[in-house]
Amino acid sequence: MNMKKLLQWKYLFLTAAALGLAAALATLPLNGNETRAEPAKTPNPWSELPEETPPEPTPEPDWAPTPAADAQAARTGNLYEAVLSVDPRTAGIYGKLRLTYVNTSSDVLYAVKLRLHANDVSSGCLTLETVAVNGERAYYELSGEAGSILTVPLPLEIAPGGSAELYLGFHIAAPKTGSRFGTNETGLMLGNFLPIAAVYENGAWRTDPYTGEGDAFYSETADYRVAVTFPKTHALAYTGTLVEKKENYYENTYYIAAPRVRDFALALVADGVTRAEGTATARATVRGIAATEGAAQFSAEAAAYALDFYSRKIGLYPYTELFVVPFDQTGGMEYPGLVMISSRYLRSNNRAEMGELVIAHEVAHQWFYALVGSDQIKAPWLDESLVEFLAFRCYAERNGEQAAEKLWNERFAEYGATQRTTRLDDSLYAFGGGEYFMTVYAHGAALYRALWEELGDEAFFGALRIYFDANSFKNATEKDLLAAFEEATGRDLSAWFETRMAADYSFAAAK
Repeated sequence: MNMKKLLQWKYLFLTAAALGLAAALATLPLNGNETRAEPAKTPNPWSELPEETPPEPTPEPDWAPTPAADAQAARTGNLYEAVLSVDPRTAGIYGKLRLTYVNTSSDVLYAVKLRLHANDVSSGCLTLETVAVNGERAYYELSGEAGSILTVPLPLEIAPGGSAELYLGFHIAAPKTGSRFGTNETGLMLGNFLPIAAVYENGAWRTDPYTGEGDAFYSETADYRVAVTFPKTHALAYTGTLVEKKENYYENTYYIAAPRVRDFALALVADGVTRAEGTATARATVRGIAATEGAAQFSAEAAAYALDFYSRKIGLYPYTELFVVPFDQTGGMEYPGLVMISSRYLRSNNRAEMGELVIAHEVAHQWFYALVGSDQIKAPWLDESLVEFLAFRCYAERNGEQAAEKLWNERFAEYGATQRTTRLDDSLYAFGGGEYFMTVYAHGAALYRALWEELGDEAFFGALRIYFDANSFKNATEKDLLAAFEEATGRDLSAWFETRMAADYSFAAAK
């Protein structure tokens, strides 16, 4: 199935709305009587308009298409519309967010919960300046150890299939972390920074405690329309497609549309050099941003190769762009349409092999995390183990089996004689120290290697295509994965998988 064609109408629809986004959100209700105390408001250096006199809506350009009547049907998923002003010099972000929340459950909802993951990283770094529901100021409550769970009671309940509009005005003071959220030597990384609706499933909101182990995030796909203003001293990487750009002497404003993505991320690289590579199968543009031309070109070429490899072997990449940016953290991190890679892999005195492997790993997450979602908290192996093995297959096709085997042994040699103490399918909370990498990465990749060797390349990737087609834009489970492999092979593989999930199963046996 050609997902790019299926999503074409979304790009057209989102383009029209994105161009008038800043004016539409400027009317967020910022006045009125409060039902609870809120922190003092920090002046926004980018806003010169008094709040009492919102500007007239900006007319849409002549070329903006009018959505067809059938494109204006009731929404079936959430919509995030945001206006952001980012100053990397102070690591400050001023934002207004309108969330059209759609109740896709069979329950009547009397409140909506959101995750403020920025506060999970640095407690209190995200402060709320206003909260409203359907145009009226609303009471809200912050809970969780770091104030990272926002509960907004609704003035009117949301019936199944119904919706409500939530408005947030906020300020973020990004901490210095050298990680996926916060300031880095390379610039400002903004992963998991926007407030996002918690997942509602099985009659309850998922408000799992945050942990620094792995990727403690769980979300559903949604549409994003974002206008972001930032200084020209930085290059911007983003989730989605750029549909309009405006500029003055000091700043750029990008209007971005991102349909059906699991989260929205930004990265600002100081004095960043950008190099672009086209792709043959994926039909997308890959942009590497780095401090030097050589590093940017290396990133773009490695990611473009991986994007084409997975598009051929698994299914078409449905988006138009993919960014690769450097950050200080070891390894890498994935977001829809944007991956971060350790800057150490991009330096001339470091081996390119590991950098290429890590890029292939993070690009594979565009299929397994971004498109086919899973519970990264309760079942981290579902995406991480799979993409770790897939990265080696991508590396092998580009560099040969012998080079891939050499890199495999170097990466996993120390775990050959190590017996794990946790099940492969345990939650993030079960792992401590080096157990997470050993179990989920090393042993998990070894499980998929054994399965690939037993089934053969054609059957293995045939099963992944079934899994991908059946679960794109959804959250899949272990049962869904197993069903795909059993459909492709005609075999009952439940016992095969269960044996290798056990805590006492050795890495040597798995290999």
